[in-house]
Amino acid sequence: MLAIILKRQHVMEYNPFETDFDKLKFSDLESLITKEIGEGWYIEYKSIIPKTNGKLDNIKISKSISSFANTKGGWIFWGITCDSSNKPVSLEGIDITEYRNFEDQISQIINSNISPKPFYHLKVIDVENGNVIIVFCIEESPTPPYITSQGVIYQRENNESKPIKDRYIIEKLNEKTNNYYKSIERFSKFNLPETKGQANWNQTYLELYLFPLPFNEFKFKNFYSSDFFKNVAVRFYQNTQFAFNSEEEKSVSLNLGFNSIYSSERSIIIRPISDSNLIYKSTTVELFDNGNLKFLIPLHEFKTDNIPAHYENSNTIEYLLNKYSPYDTFYDFDNMEMDKKTLRRVDTDFVNHVKFIDGHELILTIMIIVTKYKSILEDNDFDFKNEIGFRTKISDCWRKFVFFDNEDYLEKLKLYNIPLSPKSEIEIPEFKNGNYYVIDLSENYSFIHIARNIMEGIGLPDSQTIKYYEIINKAFERYFKIKNSNDVS
Repeated sequence: MLAIILKRQHVMEYNPFETDFDKLKFSDLESLITKEIGEGWYIEYKSIIPKTNGKLDNIKISKSISSFANTKGGWIFWGITCDSSNKPVSLEGIDITEYRNFEDQISQIINSNISPKPFYHLKVIDVENGNVIIVFCIEESPTPPYITSQGVIYQRENNESKPIKDRYIIEKLNEKTNNYYKSIERFSKFNLPETKGQANWNQTYLELYLFPLPFNEFKFKNFYSSDFFKNVAVRFYQNTQFAFNSEEEKSVSLNLGFNSIYSSERSIIIRPISDSNLIYKSTTVELFDNGNLKFLIPLHEFKTDNIPAHYENSNTIEYLLNKYSPYDTFYDFDNMEMDKKTLRRVDTDFVNHVKFIDGHELILTIMIIVTKYKSILEDNDFDFKNEIGFRTKISDCWRKFVFFDNEDYLEKLKLYNIPLSPKSEIEIPEFKNGNYYVIDLSENYSFIHIARNIMEGIGLPDSQTIKYYEIINKAFERYFKIKNSNDVS
């Protein structure tokens, strides 16, 4: 049996082995004896599982884990016996057959009894006698103090876990946490000025920030090499393939027109440029050496006087026009025939000031950028058991709303009315104290989680029941129709 629960990509600086944690074998554990690596600041041995009255001891387990997280990190081994000098002498292991889902139970104990959750690895390694040895690797976690459910803050002192009583030490732990969150705030900015002409366009921009967790711990190994640069260029230049749905063997190629890439300090910048758009603030991706990514794009939006051709027969748009700009009869007083009447829509605020943000385009845009980002991480051995943090900002969204050409969405508009944004700028979550949401990129449709948060931030009626998969399929249908039409012409 060999089970792994990996909580973090980056491995702590101290490693008693000559191999990475995820490659540990029983033979590596034997080196603890041959090298006489005893207990101390970074090592703790237990011959048995910490238990009280036959049950896993939550207090003892959380005490040990939190003490390493609050100090410099360390290793805990269950199933290794020590001599009187606290050096390992036997790898007998322990029997965990009495426990159901042992690894899950341990994770639940740690997550429920230590706040905030520390970053750690857990591995179960087989012993020839049928027992196992449990190995923990606890990182020097970035947001201390890590407090147990008993309200105690522990630190590692030599070979013991002791409560912290020195106020200065606690203040330094808090300072470390504040600096961690400040670094996220510094990252979450896009310094791309607009031209004077653009400033009057009232264009809505989406900013998306993605970063491996813990922040600033992951590193691309060959970021500054020519091969890495070329690979990133290929990933962004090439089309992104998506399956139409599970029932049909159709796929669609999508791209954002990326055709320019260059190096900056600690980052690579990718943009789509054309002869007519060299200086305007436009779609921009910045990929950093620590795996962080910034993405800015002007959202596709339209008014009633420039409705896209593929929406001309939309029942949803027809309903909105009839409700907010109905037809009325007007006399043409400039005509010699004074009684001549003209039927046209009423000139209203809806016509003059309200803009539609194309929800279909927004979802597909997020789909493209998340897929490309995931591909680059895959190319560079990122472990997708680790989570990705994300934040988004939408600017200049006042008097705008997310639009879907969808019957379910139409029924929501009839019931709840038009969801016009009353805000000019929206942060999701609020850009304060390092707040972020989490995404699991191992999920095939993880991009929907990001897209949902963005659209909910702008405003959606009864957003939890929006049928996103149906919307995506309809967007794909539209692309196939456009493609087929272009092929025919």
